[in-house]
Amino acid sequence: MFYLEHLSLERFRNYRQQYVHFHPNLNIITGNNAQGKTNLLESIFYLSVNRSFRTRKDHELARFGNTFFNLKGTFVKDDFNHVVQVNYRQNNRLEIKINSDHVYRYDHIQNYPVIVFSPDDLQLISEGPSIRRRFLNLEASRLDPAYLKELRAYQRVLNQRNQLLKEHKCRPGLDDLLSPWDQSLISLGVSLIRARVNMIKALENEAKLFFNELTASMEDLSLEYASNVQYCHDPEDMKARFYRDLKNKRDQELRRCSTQIGPHLDDLTIMINAKNTRYYSSQGQKRTTALALKMGEVSLFNHKHDLYPIILLDDVFSEFDASRKKHLLDFLRNNAGQCFITSAVDLTDIVESLNKSYKHIIIHQGSIIDETVRTGD
Repeated sequence: MFYLEHLSLERFRNYRQQYVHFHPNLNIITGNNAQGKTNLLESIFYLSVNRSFRTRKDHELARFGNTFFNLKGTFVKDDFNHVVQVNYRQNNRLEIKINSDHVYRYDHIQNYPVIVFSPDDLQLISEGPSIRRRFLNLEASRLDPAYLKELRAYQRVLNQRNQLLKEHKCRPGLDDLLSPWDQSLISLGVSLIRARVNMIKALENEAKLFFNELTASMEDLSLEYASNVQYCHDPEDMKARFYRDLKNKRDQELRRCSTQIGPHLDDLTIMINAKNTRYYSSQGQKRTTALALKMGEVSLFNHKHDLYPIILLDDVFSEFDASRKKHLLDFLRNNAGQCFITSAVDLTDIVESLNKSYKHIIIHQGSIIDETVRTGD
């Protein structure tokens, strides 16, 4: 079994200093709004991924008036304790330790899988392409270390190529300067696109199963990778098309001083009955789609890591109608992993229907004021 045993927070969000021991199966976190429930889930996610699911700026995670925060927790995995420590200092490199050994940020995110469900998941459906690219990059990186390595290499090449376009756009010999960067951009870009397509197909297969349950098979969910580079089964054909299109975009690139083709501009199209959910779906359909995608993520991580990821549910029951609540409860009932649920309202009836032992944690103004362990039937 895989679970988070305990966690220490120092100067994280509205927490001054807090230690909490968790139940290996189910943890219910309640309290009024703006007391720190979501912040606690965010700290668990950050300990696992070294990123927030709410902001891209680490300095926003430090308690107001502070320029640092520390997190330390123990993950139990394969009957071994993994003590993970993350120390943030403004303007310094993030320090990460596993059992006292220093590790790099990008080598850490595959180790302790955590999936978060939150009302903000609707942004994946409703917002612009950058949200979905971030989702693709994060999930593919957590599932495949090779993808993360190639993504970082691609971003370095992209930055260097854009810099050349800015500095040398009016100088002779630009094509010669760009040539080696073009080849790297094409090679890495094609590899990233193909990896994304494979991940999307796998996610679609898993998410469709849950979507069919949520909609009684009345609607059809499909995912499609929207690339500005034509996809081909033969990677060499893709590279040739990428090269041709890159050359055709040269005048546009010189005007804009940036690379105008590649996976950094691609998108994920999420469809119900072959219609783009961003434009042609109700709020209920969007919530159903987001929930199915998250359930699909859990299955993907289970297949990849041969263990159940930790599930974080941030105030999601208030967003769902009775039917979606029932399906989510069925999903949790069949899930053997550790789960955290936050709510500003009483969840006793919902929780007891799971027939699981659990810990109830009450939070007030960034502090735990009560903890109770209850035994299931």
